Amino acid sequence: MASAADLETTCLLIDHPPAPEVTQFDSGSSSFSTAPKDTVGKRAPSAAIPEKYIGYVLPLACTAAFAIAATSATTVFAYAHIVCADPAHCKDDEQTRYSRVVAISTTIANVFGIVAVGILRQWTESHPKLGLCFWLLCRSLGIAVLAFGVLWRSICVAIVGRVFDGLATDNILHYTLAAIYIRTSEPDRFSRLMGTSLALYMIGMSMSPTLVTLLPNFFFSFILAIAILGLSLLYLVVFIPVATPRPTDGNGDSPGASPRSTSTNHISFFDPILHFYREPTVLLPGMAILLYNSAQAYLFPAIMVHAALKFGFTSTENGYIISIAAGTSSVYLFIVFYLLPKVYSTLRREKLEEPDEDGNAGHDPPNYNEEPLEVVHQPASDLLYAGISMTSQFIVLPRLALVSTSSELYVLVVFISLGLAVPSFIKSYAVTAAGVKDSALAGLAVMESVGGLASPIILGTSQSLLDQGGVFFIAFGLVGVAMLCLTTSLLFRR
Repeated sequence: MASAADLETTCLLIDHPPAPEVTQFDSGSSSFSTAPKDTVGKRAPSAAIPEKYIGYVLPLACTAAFAIAATSATTVFAYAHIVCADPAHCKDDEQTRYSRVVAISTTIANVFGIVAVGILRQWTESHPKLGLCFWLLCRSLGIAVLAFGVLWRSICVAIVGRVFDGLATDNILHYTLAAIYIRTSEPDRFSRLMGTSLALYMIGMSMSPTLVTLLPNFFFSFILAIAILGLSLLYLVVFIPVATPRPTDGNGDSPGASPRSTSTNHISFFDPILHFYREPTVLLPGMAILLYNSAQAYLFPAIMVHAALKFGFTSTENGYIISIAAGTSSVYLFIVFYLLPKVYSTLRREKLEEPDEDGNAGHDPPNYNEEPLEVVHQPASDLLYAGISMTSQFIVLPRLALVSTSSELYVLVVFISLGLAVPSFIKSYAVTAAGVKDSALAGLAVMESVGGLASPIILGTSQSLLDQGGVFFIAFGLVGVAMLCLTTSLLFRR
């Protein structure tokens, strides 16, 4: 998924210049073994959130997104405030230093974002609430350290703050939230929780740019974000309890343990990547996420740069692009996860109530009284929606290079925005079929983060070297290969 920081960063850069059987790896002996299905995924006792409280975590996706978006643009301006004598008009030598600082800080955050998955995996699997608390604390610390860097006019202090931001990127947020949602006992509910979470995330993203413009100056955005994150942490601690771990049985397993991951006793830093060797069926969806995010993560900044050069867009017009993208994605997810199932359920109920040939109304199908009328969200649905969203981008991307008016650009942004939910769909599709779900989720999170790191390198370099619009043909190719990987994964799906 496109990073909020990437979307907002470009705005200111323009205005202020630069299961059956699963192979297990023993890290101690470097040997592989095959475990039967009924022994794979036994979980050691963990401090999990009770299932009835899992839905209570959803609002945090919105508040966290608001805090991310509130500070992502002002973070870049804060660097200009430190480096340049006049942040609105940096001199040539200041522009060079400013661009270098932004590039270094972004790289640091992205690298730590990849490292964080390996570091935090044991926490997010054994104590998912603790993993989310850690995210909120790291994000708050990153903003606070940056604020001190601004007050002391120290670029070194400001860059240190990016280390904490790297441990609390939007990809890590989605990973920690998914590690909580995956505890649900209903497989179809996991997909709905992921979709609802992303929709709330997009709502928070779309609201933030407008409200931040009402603040007296950029420094107040830091105060606002820290306050929101602090209240979110308080809400998490007070209103979302943790279940007491059950005692283990004679084999060291917790009675009723959820078959979702391997034991966390021997988790290594490289374990998320090694899981693709143990469970190859997850590799192709993982490659699809990596390639797709390589195109998606820097796509909106590339669009904004293209629009600035061709139509003279400023941060105001770029704010419209961000709001359109986030708003469109949230509406799309609402339609997919709530409106369409509701319509289908209503039509099914009406069909069942129609009189049969003998004039008898309300004939029930077999076991009708035992089956709910709700639509079960199958993995095939996730694949279908991922395919629709990717196809939308695949068709529209070449047209972006040829856009002739700003109004046409806004229309194309609507179709491009349908692709923001693709990583969520792919993760739901892959995880529901994985034998070791937590490990698969961690591996997919790493692939998504690597794609986010590669995207500005690939697209940013392409945009600087190719003619105007050439970058969109590079993104077009990456999305096409990602679609091929996802389609091919069907051949290896159990």
